[in-house]
Amino acid sequence: MEHKRIKAEDGINLTVITDKRYKTTVTSVSFIAGEGERAAACSALLTGVLSRSCRKYPSLIEINRALDDLYDAQLNADSRHYGLSQVPVFKISSLNNRYSLDKTDITGGCLDILYSIIAEPCLVSGAFDEKVFESEKQQLISAVNSIINNRSNYALFRCTDELMAYEPRFSQRFGSLKTIRELTPADVLDFYYDVIKNAPVNIVFVSSEDDPRIYEFAEKTAEKLGKRGDGVVTGAEFRQPGKRMKRKIEKMPITQDVLCVGCALDGDYRDGLGAERALYGEIFSQNPTSRLFENVREKLSLCYYCSSIPLLDLKKMIIYAGVDGKNRKKAEAEILKQTELMKNGVSADELERCRLSLKNDILSLCDSPSRTAAWYASRDLHGLELYSPYEFSASLDQVTPDGVVRVAKGITPYFTYVLEGDSDVEN
Repeated sequence: MEHKRIKAEDGINLTVITDKRYKTTVTSVSFIAGEGERAAACSALLTGVLSRSCRKYPSLIEINRALDDLYDAQLNADSRHYGLSQVPVFKISSLNNRYSLDKTDITGGCLDILYSIIAEPCLVSGAFDEKVFESEKQQLISAVNSIINNRSNYALFRCTDELMAYEPRFSQRFGSLKTIRELTPADVLDFYYDVIKNAPVNIVFVSSEDDPRIYEFAEKTAEKLGKRGDGVVTGAEFRQPGKRMKRKIEKMPITQDVLCVGCALDGDYRDGLGAERALYGEIFSQNPTSRLFENVREKLSLCYYCSSIPLLDLKKMIIYAGVDGKNRKKAEAEILKQTELMKNGVSADELERCRLSLKNDILSLCDSPSRTAAWYASRDLHGLELYSPYEFSASLDQVTPDGVVRVAKGITPYFTYVLEGDSDVEN
């Protein structure tokens, strides 16, 4: 696997990754589009609207026909959030040109569609089509309303809200229902023009070989969008938590509780401890032999599941578990105990066992062009040096038990959120 990063224009960067094993070509374009609830809602609506039409293909049917003609190429548009920043992402994936049976330029055709979607929107009398916009708005409202259907995800969602209540620039991925309902086609079009004019752009191209078409695409995109300031996604500042645990309980008619323990982290992606943090997570909660699994679930039978999710851009981590209400306090106490025990050290045996498991997971990223593209896009958006999954895997060999303890000592539990079930609800 080879990689290189090129500056196409001020604020517009191109990263090219080549690996002869790949049969699929993936191109993604990400914009760092702003912060806050309004930006989140606008970003989510914008990706939906733009992916349904463009000047060259003014309907979704015509876009899909064009994709079908390119050996069933796949177009995806999604709004993500990294830390406090909202990031609209447009991605197209297709078969490599070498597998074209009729000499169709699959890659060139895909890049033409991607360019048209981003730079040549389909406007009706200078505005987004009202029917398309309303359709996307209703789908987005449905997506927000559906969050509650997965209880664990909903608990993580609510816990994150509580952890970030002090930060007015923070918003969940789609923004609030109130903001979504208030937005008009003109609002989202204004947002689009601001993104096209000002947002830093990161282009990632993954294929089996270095292809001149991607440089033509980057040059054409840079000429259309023009110069803008360089930028990276915005992370949250570290806030020293109080000495006493805070707590919030919400009730819901479910058969088991979801327990979340929110923690403050003293570092993020940029602190140079990426390998140490990854191994901490593997030892603590991500591995089938992790401490949470072996102690909280297996030995003590206090939960149905138990894991953790790092929110590094927010300098937070959430430990979560599905528990019976009668075991909730014991489960919380044991989770807090295991968090403290990690600060006392890890054994050479568990470090090596988890190192091998994590290396296998990291290297598996390289088997997928889409996951490889996501890996490099994340590094680009955070302003980090080019670093392949292979290089990251090799860096795990340098991690010592003391390095894992250094990470553990920077984690402070300070908030408990409980989605409490109703004992009268039948299974």
